[in-house]
Amino acid sequence: MLTVITLALLGLLWGGVYLLMATGLNLIYGVMKVVNLAHGDFIVLGGLLAFSLFAEAGLNPLAAFPIAALVLFGIGAGVQFGLLERITAAGSEGELRSLLATFGLSYVVANASFLVWGSQFQSVPFLEGAVQAGPIAIPAGLLAASLAAFAATLLIHLWLTTTITGKSLHATAQSALGAASCGIDVRRVRLLAFALGSAMAGGAGALVITLIPFQTSTGGELTVHAFTLIALGGLGNYAGAWLAAELLGLTEVFAQFYLGSNAAAAVIYIVFIAVLVVRPQGLLGQAGRV
Repeated sequence: MLTVITLALLGLLWGGVYLLMATGLNLIYGVMKVVNLAHGDFIVLGGLLAFSLFAEAGLNPLAAFPIAALVLFGIGAGVQFGLLERITAAGSEGELRSLLATFGLSYVVANASFLVWGSQFQSVPFLEGAVQAGPIAIPAGLLAASLAAFAATLLIHLWLTTTITGKSLHATAQSALGAASCGIDVRRVRLLAFALGSAMAGGAGALVITLIPFQTSTGGELTVHAFTLIALGGLGNYAGAWLAAELLGLTEVFAQFYLGSNAAAAVIYIVFIAVLVVRPQGLLGQAGRV
């Protein structure tokens, strides 16, 4: 029983980290209907920036978190203004062009990272001990990263739901035409959404690199993982993304313990396929969204 409780706590903590990794992608899709295929590469870039800040200046990942987020915010704003905003086709043609553009961007970011950091795996040692709660030992680094991820995600959620700017993002996600007719600058909102989603990816990378070693080619795998999560929860649905993150965290931890690490990835996608067979729109998504 103690083992099951420990695994459940670890799964919930990993779910918090996964939620932050995917929330930026969910935000971008919700507002722009764009699947950013460079999202995982932005996470890796944020992690490698945190690695450099630790190696050169001794900054711990929590201190590097806002710096990585700010740098990726600027990169995201530049990508949206200089690239995606120039893709003016509507409907499925515009979505395909955006998909291809972010696919190419993924290679640009990965290769630029390779030129700076090389091909070796990098990690940041951080809180390598354990927090003892009675008979249960929780890795201190995972606990800190998860709590920081939950806090950041909660702050973003509160900003989206309580501020005028955040509500304008919600309005644009529901209907860009309706938002424009109400006087909302849709182009500005889209730029803010992509920049903020990129910032969340960078911040997530600064935390995740303390838990998972990063290589410049790791981005593709992280993009798939994040997209799986938001599709499972319901594309553009934030409550669904939280539920899916916890489900995937629990599934991965239990599968790794009982079946081994090689089987864990397969189990995650089996769960993903099984849910989408029953609910094609995702756990909390609206019918027709997926």
